[in-house]
Amino acid sequence: AADDVPEEASASTMGASRVLTAQLTLGFASILYGTNFPLGALMNQSLPPSFATSARLVLASIALSPFLPKLSPNLTRTALLCGCFTATGYISQSLSLLTTPPSTVAFLGAATVIVCPALEAAVNKKDMSIGEAPQVWLRALLCVTGVAVLELLGGGVGGGGGSGAVELGVGDALALLQAVGFGTSFFLTERMMREQPLSQALPVTAVQVSVSALLSGLWCVTDEMGWPANEGMLHDLLFSSSLRPALFAVLWTGLLTTAANRYLETMSLSSLSSASASVILA
Repeated sequence: AADDVPEEASASTMGASRVLTAQLTLGFASILYGTNFPLGALMNQSLPPSFATSARLVLASIALSPFLPKLSPNLTRTALLCGCFTATGYISQSLSLLTTPPSTVAFLGAATVIVCPALEAAVNKKDMSIGEAPQVWLRALLCVTGVAVLELLGGGVGGGGGSGAVELGVGDALALLQAVGFGTSFFLTERMMREQPLSQALPVTAVQVSVSALLSGLWCVTDEMGWPANEGMLHDLLFSSSLRPALFAVLWTGLLTTAANRYLETMSLSSLSSASASVILA
């Protein structure tokens, strides 16, 4: 029995090390994630939102496509469902940036700190009362306070400061839908990765991003302001000097804040709960 003590201590140390590594990884990912909002607004100024969203997600899906065949078959259904919620997050984020300042979209997106614990209570039947999980209520309070400061003092959608009036609109609702999409995606990813080896992180990410690319692509080809009205947009994006900033934004958001970031998040969710991860990423 005495021989078991060092082994237990070693396992505990390894577990703590994995959690710390996951926290640091998500901390880095949150810095990259924060660039989504200004770059998303920049893309929407130069490109139709459906085209911009589709371009970044298709690029990310191409980069991750070699890992699609490596997905464990028992994860297929959940990964596809998770991809639908991931797509909801990206598409609603892009649409919200049309009428809502990036800072407001970012703060409303931080509502994932409420969505993830709510799913734990509803789906996992975990006690999330204030007595059992006071940190959840603190996170919710901080999130709501941040939104209130932006909406009441920052002037809401219009961006004018100091009016003191609540100016909630469609853009704000879409920014909240973004939180539901990403929050549910985090929750489902945690459930998939909990019992899976880290080697499944890339295949799971590849499926999520590929489903998102497919759905955003359907949006682009059916959107009257998307591909049907801008068949030469891809050529212009690649070769027009006036669209160089937009091209950089598509490359950055596609390869770094989508493909790489989603992988870092998926890998980290094998060691952290979605509720904890959402706080670091908020």
